[in-house]
Amino acid sequence: MTVTDPATTLVREITINAPATKVFAALTDPDQLPKWWGDDNTYHCTHMERDLRVGGTWKTTGIGKDGAEFTVEGKYLSIDSPRLLEYSWLPSFGTPHDAETVVRFELTERDGVTHLRLTHSGFSGSESRDQHDTGWAQVLGWLAAYVE
Repeated sequence: MTVTDPATTLVREITINAPATKVFAALTDPDQLPKWWGDDNTYHCTHMERDLRVGGTWKTTGIGKDGAEFTVEGKYLSIDSPRLLEYSWLPSFGTPHDAETVVRFELTERDGVTHLRLTHSGFSGSESRDQHDTGWAQVLGWLAAYVE
């Protein structure tokens, strides 16, 4: 069991009625991710580039509700398809004091149903953590709707 600091870490869990391979692909495939990550009422990912290997880089580009472009990028830290995906996260948005953080997806499948546990750690404080927590709730909902 991993002990996390609640001031700098958020954890979200969801059960998705789809196999882990399908969920993992939706999280990592540059053709799939822009199809589901976002909506017209908030923001939308428009492009993804990735080198899916430990040490490889990834980058997404998107458009915010206000029409402004944003990016999020990082490096892959751990990959065990379709069970584990971990990468660094550095967005172009947020407070100037936000540092690079770490996102970890753990997927456990049983009878074609996947339990996903998201841990996002390394926030500078609770304000940034809470903003991302709200965002991840939306993202996981979009993911589930897409793969189911």
